[in-house]
Amino acid sequence: MLKKILRLVIFTIAMILPLLAYASGVKPNAVQKDEAALLGLYTGNNEMLLVREAAGKLALVYRYKQDDKDFTASNIYPLTREHYDSYTINEAGPMTGAESNIKFDRDKDGNGVSLRLGEHNYTRQFTNGEDGKPFRITPEQSWENIRKEADTSVFPVQKAANRANLVDLAEVVPNLHYDLRYTTGNNIFGVPLVTSKKAYLDKDAAMALMRVQERLKEYGYGLVVWEAYRSWRDFKVATLALPKKYKKLLPTAEEGYPHNTGRSIDVSLYDLDSGEQVQMISDFDEQTPAQYSGFIGGTQLQRWQRDLLQALMGLEGFDSIDMEWWHFDYKSAEKYQLLNVSVDNL
Repeated sequence: MLKKILRLVIFTIAMILPLLAYASGVKPNAVQKDEAALLGLYTGNNEMLLVREAAGKLALVYRYKQDDKDFTASNIYPLTREHYDSYTINEAGPMTGAESNIKFDRDKDGNGVSLRLGEHNYTRQFTNGEDGKPFRITPEQSWENIRKEADTSVFPVQKAANRANLVDLAEVVPNLHYDLRYTTGNNIFGVPLVTSKKAYLDKDAAMALMRVQERLKEYGYGLVVWEAYRSWRDFKVATLALPKKYKKLLPTAEEGYPHNTGRSIDVSLYDLDSGEQVQMISDFDEQTPAQYSGFIGGTQLQRWQRDLLQALMGLEGFDSIDMEWWHFDYKSAEKYQLLNVSVDNL
């Protein structure tokens, strides 16, 4: 009996502590616009550097391991501002002495485009549309042929015992905002893959999402839905559209896609006061280090908002993944069938 009580206490603490941490913490301030324009990835000298913000100050992050995708194993060097766009590093490390100078250069729009550290130059790597050129994938065959092949593809045999009960999120969860990227051209393919503008999810997952929406009110946010249920046929279209060099971006059609089960969802945040989407640490489907859940770049506010979303989703049973901070699977240990029902027919 004592062991059961102890397990219950531990479980309760584990569930409540993340929420208490946010409730008692202070929301970070937004960074000044002139310094925000310097944040990002810089490459040169066979190295990649990251400029980020924390507590109102910039820091340089030096990645010394090439496989450190989210920069969590990298060295962080706080920067001291001397005057406009000129900083000093005041800590010794593997790439600097006790003190080194950094000078940023900007483009005509005020964005940082390069930095000089000692004798080395580094060039800004603009990501996912920061320079007005978002990442896009061009298929190797026509969209007409891709869709015809998807229409005649054989749906894989399903072995999972569970099957989702799909419901329209608009009828279950109040005040959601919708930015369904694959119903528009604002996605990595540049064209709509899905025709319906509605978002469906398994009923249990939808009820859990409603509780997340309620929790977020305390922090002044609401949920933006980027993607919910997607039929297997529509997923097949995406796999066929990927050129060979990008095939690893998605599972194979035979494996299926978590969104095909109706238990996965991609979400972001909007501000309750303004109604505008929050500028999160990365965009949807961004193919950069900022996509990772543990990425230490961006601003302190962006990291706080991302972590708040993940903490509150986790409290209601949604499991996050390392590769995409916006993606959540509801109780992923429970196996559900892939579905091939068009949203238009629901």
